[in-house]
Amino acid sequence: MSMTQKVPRVKFIIAPLNETRNIIYRYLTEGYLQSWRDMIYREYPKLKEKLKNIMNNKIRKKVIYEFFEEPFKNKKPLLEKKTKDFQSEWNKINDDIMKALSEIVETDWPKKDKEFIARVTLNYICTCNIKKRIFDVFYKQSFQEMKETCIHEISHFIYYEKWKQIFPKTKEKEFEPPHLVWHLLEMVPGIILNDKKIQRIFKNKFESYEEYRKLKINGRPILSYIQKFYDKRKNFEDFLKKSYEFIQKHEKEIKII
Repeated sequence: MSMTQKVPRVKFIIAPLNETRNIIYRYLTEGYLQSWRDMIYREYPKLKEKLKNIMNNKIRKKVIYEFFEEPFKNKKPLLEKKTKDFQSEWNKINDDIMKALSEIVETDWPKKDKEFIARVTLNYICTCNIKKRIFDVFYKQSFQEMKETCIHEISHFIYYEKWKQIFPKTKEKEFEPPHLVWHLLEMVPGIILNDKKIQRIFKNKFESYEEYRKLKINGRPILSYIQKFYDKRKNFEDFLKKSYEFIQKHEKEIKII
């Protein structure tokens, strides 16, 4: 990272209700990780009960939309408070984290990246829109959990920039499930965010999602292969190329999760 580069800032806002409902509907209907659906249902067991045996997607969407009307209205004052508190707490580490991520991925933040939007949401699963530079944080999170989420999601942004430099022909849809590029995107934070450059700023054990932690290739956890590529990398580009080549060889095993 160049010495003169300005780093992006994060602005916290309340997630719009319609956005929250749309995302939850998508996660409960489309082909995302099963653990994400399970986490939403654990947080909202009454929603799971309401959706039980409803197969029609239009009806499911209506049920989800109606379900979140009252909670959003009732929790508005709390959401406003959490937004202010999260902003104040995140500001303490923003610049150092942005610089560390840039150093790890070995690329400068693009000049267009002046501000990222963090939306405080009722959705337990903290979604991320890489192109729009928007991500969500769950309103019940502690400061520690909020920072963990922010770092994880922000890492996707600069990782995306590095990936496009190395693999410029990658289509945008490949950064979404069920594509291999997306799977690697979600595996990597559990590896690179435990780098000492991050840990000396924010001490935390970062992990990849449960599906990846459980997945084994030839009897060995897949993440141990990715970790080895990182530990023995010549540079970040070398790490990405070897990791991508490896998961391409094991596409069948990865695509079943």
